[in-house]
Amino acid sequence: MKILIVEDNLALNNSLKEILELNGYIVDAAFDADEAINFLENSFYDIIIMDIMLPDIDGFALTKFIREKGIKTPIIMLTAKDQLKDKIKGLEIGADDYVTKPFEVEELLARIKAIGRRISAEKEDIVKLENLEINLSSRTVKKDGELVEIPPKLFCILEQLLRNRGKVVTYEMLAGKCWEITEVPSNETIRANMKLLRKLIDPEKKIIKTLSGVGYRID
Repeated sequence: MKILIVEDNLALNNSLKEILELNGYIVDAAFDADEAINFLENSFYDIIIMDIMLPDIDGFALTKFIREKGIKTPIIMLTAKDQLKDKIKGLEIGADDYVTKPFEVEELLARIKAIGRRISAEKEDIVKLENLEINLSSRTVKKDGELVEIPPKLFCILEQLLRNRGKVVTYEMLAGKCWEITEVPSNETIRANMKLLRKLIDPEKKIIKTLSGVGYRID
């Protein structure tokens, strides 16, 4: 999954980014609302972690703006405000969950996983292709019944192909979903990662089809 952190506290933002990346997530970090909007206009996210006390506009206003733009990405509000009225306000304007500072990292990770399970429950969790069994919920792959270790970025590429089965997944779509926005991978970088993925699960190129100069597709 790809996560956007919107938090103006530099130390907390950096700490959260490091922890989430260690847990296998792809993470972009914004420090104010303008930066967050720029990220959202140029990439795709599975979850947004949103601080309320931002230096420009607050998290309530930013959440309202995001929902008005038709962006349905789940939002976890992260704030020092613990009054019931603030929690209700956040949920009413479109937030999906609420974590009050100070918080335990394990609690935030559990809430992220809960949202991830909910997202997965709305889609097909287990996909069988040729000799592969891919579980999109547990993010595991079995080949001929044996577990195959797939690095997070490669699994993200595989997930996008499966979520869009029968459709072309372009280089731009993969870059937006599976790389941090600051990385801007070249098409050659994406092809190199696809080569690694194929080496692990599809060395004979039976499953993942290449559309030269455009992207990839799984039928």
